[in-house]
Amino acid sequence: TERDLSGGWYDAGDLNKYTSWTANYVVEMMKAYIENPGAWGDDYNIPESGNGIPDLLDEAKWGIDFLLRMQEDDGGVLCIVSEDGASPPSLAKKQSVYGPATTAASFNTAAAFAIASRVYRSMNRIAYADTLIVKAEKAWKWGVAHPAVIFHNNSSQYGTQGVGAGDQEEDDYTRSISKLEAACYLFEATQKAEYRAYF
Repeated sequence: TERDLSGGWYDAGDLNKYTSWTANYVVEMMKAYIENPGAWGDDYNIPESGNGIPDLLDEAKWGIDFLLRMQEDDGGVLCIVSEDGASPPSLAKKQSVYGPATTAASFNTAAAFAIASRVYRSMNRIAYADTLIVKAEKAWKWGVAHPAVIFHNNSSQYGTQGVGAGDQEEDDYTRSISKLEAACYLFEATQKAEYRAYF
C-alpha cells in the first residue's frame, strides 16, 4: 500500500531508514536534553533555528514525526523504509519500499514517544506531548499482543534481498530490553501500574 513515510534520517552507512535505530536516536537526544537542558541553544543554523525551541528538540522532532508516520492505526510500527538514494536526496526518484510492523520497532518507538512526551510537555507543547503518549501506549499494547513478530531485511534466507542494508531485527534478549526501556519511560509518563509491574 502506498503511504507517506517521509522524514526521518538516513542511516549512517546507507540511504535507508530503520525504525528501531531512529527511535534509539530520539531517546538519546531526549536523555541529553533532560541531563542538561541549558546546554542546547536555538542557534545551530538548522531551518528551525530561532523559533524559541532548542535546536536539539527541533531535530529530534524530525525523527519523531517520521516515527508517527510509521505507526499503523492498530498501534504496530513499521520496521524499515528501504529507499532509493541519490545526491542530493531530492534526485532520488525510484520506488521505496517498507517492511511490516514488528515487535522491536513497536517497543522502541513506544520508548521514544514516551520519553519525548515528557520533554515536550516540559516545553509547554502539551498537544504534541499528549499525542505522543497516546501513540506510545498504542505501540506498547501492540507489542504485548504480538511479542515475537520479526522481519529480517536484506536476507536471502528470508527472501528480502535489497530491502535496506544492515539487518535491523533484534534477538529475543534485545527485544526484552527494548520492552523494558519502553516500560520505564511509559511508567514515568503515566504512573500506570502495568508498566511498573513489568519493569
